[in-house]
Amino acid sequence: MTYRILLKSKVEENLLRKIQSKHRDDVEGINDLYESLILHKTCDSDIPSRIYYVAYTLALEKIEIIIVRLN
Repeated sequence: MTYRILLKSKVEENLLRKIQSKHRDDVEGINDLYESLILHKTCDSDIPSRIYYVAYTLALEKIEIIIVRLN
């Protein structure tokens, strides 16, 4: 199954970059999710823990998101 994060509203790129730089080494493969989120305003993963970790780090900054299960 694939999971997707969607941003509920526009988020400044510099804030997303700040979150990325703080957490990119915490979980293997997570940096790619942040990069996709910055470039496309969405990110997908087949590994739920990665999606939920990104969601957690965004929630720490009060960024509202939607998580969708695909397939």
